[in-house]
Amino acid sequence: MDLAKLASGHIKYLYTDGLGYVNEGRVTMNIKYNSIVMAFVGYLLATSTYVVAHTIDEKIADCKCDQACYTDEVSDLTCSGSSFSFKSHSLPDESHTLMIGITGNNQQFPSKHNMEIRLPLNPLQASRVTQTEPGAVGIAVNGVPIFDPSTQGPKQSSGKPVSAATAGELDECGGHAGRGDDYHYHIAPKCLINELGEKAIDERKQPVGYAADGFPILALGWFDKSNDIEAKLDECRGATDVSGQYFYNIESQGDYAILDCLKGKEQRFARDKWVHRKDSKGKEIQGMPVKLAVTDYQQIESKGKTCYIMSGTLSDEQILKANGGVQRVKQLEGSIFYCSTSCYGQFTETRKAKARGRTSMFDSEVKGCASDFIALKNNGFLEFSN
Repeated sequence: MDLAKLASGHIKYLYTDGLGYVNEGRVTMNIKYNSIVMAFVGYLLATSTYVVAHTIDEKIADCKCDQACYTDEVSDLTCSGSSFSFKSHSLPDESHTLMIGITGNNQQFPSKHNMEIRLPLNPLQASRVTQTEPGAVGIAVNGVPIFDPSTQGPKQSSGKPVSAATAGELDECGGHAGRGDDYHYHIAPKCLINELGEKAIDERKQPVGYAADGFPILALGWFDKSNDIEAKLDECRGATDVSGQYFYNIESQGDYAILDCLKGKEQRFARDKWVHRKDSKGKEIQGMPVKLAVTDYQQIESKGKTCYIMSGTLSDEQILKANGGVQRVKQLEGSIFYCSTSCYGQFTETRKAKARGRTSMFDSEVKGCASDFIALKNNGFLEFSN
């Protein structure tokens, strides 16, 4: 029905799931108070059959201050004044299969951090949206940071770097370890959502996390497709519930996007205390990207140290041999590892080789490793130690 023909004025509208009259989520009417039209519009907006875009007719859970809405990886939850805060170690539940499935490996290991999070209890929408940049854009309810989808590489034609998913950097849970050995998500935290379960996600409508502006992040429709609200989301992947609470909603398929921009004022919401890994010379270790398809990841205790071991198949890499020669490796199985400054092994770029293109070497130190350390057994990478 064309309501514009029922009055001397007009009504600007978009046709959504029902008959809604919207302009960026707000009803916009420009009519000369024709009583018939006004009555009809009032009837439409009062019925549940017709929905305004960017809104849902149910209420999401407001549980920022309820420990039950977080996993047990979160501690010291406090609500005081205008903010809420908590602490975490930046690692998910032990049942999550970290790092498995990664093919573009940056040779970093998920390690414990000491994170302190603080966000506003009652965030407000800003006058304009903020485009996200590579880096943290939120925090999950298990205390694991949420990052923009992009890597920190060079910008593409889109204006942003290639996504971490496209680069093959993400594991089965949607995350990986960054340059600071910090585990974080770049897309939907799949393992966390499954851990929380359908009752929390689709029935109680609890948050999966909070964005850097303080607004909650949900995953409605992940289990129950009748809760799918994709058609109602705004440009930032947000919507408003029946009580006026704004929230973002995670995509349940495709790119598994979390949010595309920030609707509120971005906060400096996290502080982190941690010590960078170092090599035998006291130099901080920065992982060099390699094509290492990860098939196994372990974190064990050895000689009183926490050891990280990542195993898989290295492909298409030019490596410097111990005798000074260079070999192009097509498929080589092995493990990179780190326990201490005297027990580690991973690939680094070298300028010693007289060869074209990037050449790497397996930089290792094993004198501090236990004699039965598993990363020293059947490790093809050690053949290239220098």
